[in-house]
Amino acid sequence: FGSATALTIEVMTGYRAVESMRNPVMEATSPSDFWGRRWNVAVHGVLKRGVFQPVRRFSSSFVAALMAFIASGLFHEYLVHLTVMYNKEPRVADDNVCNALNTDYKPQLGSNMAFFAWNGVIMVTEKLLGRNRVMQSFGSTLPRFMVVFLTIMTALPLAHWFGNPYIKQGLLCDFQEGYFFVTKIV
Repeated sequence: FGSATALTIEVMTGYRAVESMRNPVMEATSPSDFWGRRWNVAVHGVLKRGVFQPVRRFSSSFVAALMAFIASGLFHEYLVHLTVMYNKEPRVADDNVCNALNTDYKPQLGSNMAFFAWNGVIMVTEKLLGRNRVMQSFGSTLPRFMVVFLTIMTALPLAHWFGNPYIKQGLLCDFQEGYFFVTKIV
């Protein structure tokens, strides 16, 4: 869908659209590959130029990486505040998922921050362990599908910290107003 949208923009405007996601879930071979080269590349560039590089001038790359993840966590906390913390008008939705939303749900503030801080720690740990010869040889002997699986499992068990505030307050239902979704027809 993203590639089709990018092509449409390019054909209509003559401007080349940059692909924001580079198949992170199926092709990432490490947490740093996932976050640094595949997941939301545009935001990665902003955080690299705006947080990582300035902090790196005065500190280690480990501290700079953690600060970039903390900045991302703060930004996402701000988004949660904007999108779900204010009382909204009751929505009228025509599918069961949107109608079943818990309108009394109040998100746990700090969950997005915790998710990104966790992933920052994972990135630093990866870099520290990557210097170890045993870990280097271990990683190179695993089949690619196993490396991708293990990479995703560094974030997936805590992904609800990131997604729940958006999902439980109906952000995806709000998207249905402007984007089509494939839904089950009964």
